[in-house]
Formats: sequence, C-alpha cells, structure tokens
Amino acid sequence: MAGIQNFRSALGGFNRSDVVNYIEYLNNQHKAQIAQLNTQLQNAQEALEKAQAVPCDTELRAQLEAAQARCAELEAALAAKGAPTDSELEAYRRAERVERMAQDRANQIHDKANAALADATVKVETAADGMKAVAEQLTAQLENAQQQLQDAVATMYAIRPEE
Repeated sequence: MAGIQNFRSALGGFNRSDVVNYIEYLNNQHKAQIAQLNTQLQNAQEALEKAQAVPCDTELRAQLEAAQARCAELEAALAAKGAPTDSELEAYRRAERVERMAQDRANQIHDKANAALADATVKVETAADGMKAVAEQLTAQLENAQQQLQDAVATMYAIRPEE
C-alpha cells in the first residue's frame, strides 16, 4: 500500500479493515528501515575491523611521536619565554612614537630647506638680472666714453698746428 490518507467511514468510526491495513503497512515499512539500518551498521563495523586489522607502519608512528614531542617542546619554550609584558609593549610604542616624531621633524626641516633654497634661487636670479642690466648700462657708458675719447683725439689732431 502506498499510504492511506483517508479511511472509509463506518458506523461508529472508521472502517476497521482500512485501519488494520494501514497499521500493517506502517509496521512493514518500519521493519524494512530497521533491516536497512542494521545492514549499514554491520557494514560499518566490518570496515572498522578491517581498518583496525591493518598493521600500523612503525616508522610513521615514530615520526608522529617525534613530531608530537617537538610540538610539546616548542609549546614549553613558548610558555617559558612568556608573552611580552606591558612595559615592553609600552617601550616599543614609545620608540615608534619617537621615530615617527623624528621623521615628521626631518620632513619639516627638509621642507623648510627646500623653501629657503627656492627663495635664495629667486634672489640670485633677481640679482643676476639686476647685474646684467647694470653691466649693459656700464657697457653702453663705456662705449659712449670711448667714442668721446676717439672724438677728442680726432679733434686734438685737427687743431694741432702742423709742423
């Protein structure tokens, strides 16, 4: 039976044969599930027995024990060393702050030096431009003075009596 959902009505309740058939159906289904689970349990127990019957490789067991011993040694060494104390952590933080402050100060000095260099460069360029203008004026004045001297020499030769 595929599962009875509705029982036929009868005088004083449900049809007795429908109810009995449904109970038999559920009982058979339950027995089948128990048999299936028992089979799975037996298979699992046999697999476990086979796995336990396989001889363990002594070399692998020795490696495992050595690794466990090394792990225990490292855990003991770590416990002996202990975690850094609060004072050590505070000292580390202070050192980081000092280093950060020194780096900031160095950056400020670098920026100021660059600004001073830029100012000096502008002043030198301005002075060079001024000196160039003065040099050009002096050159013009010297050329004018030279021309005047040449004119004076020419005038002197012109007014000089001839011998």
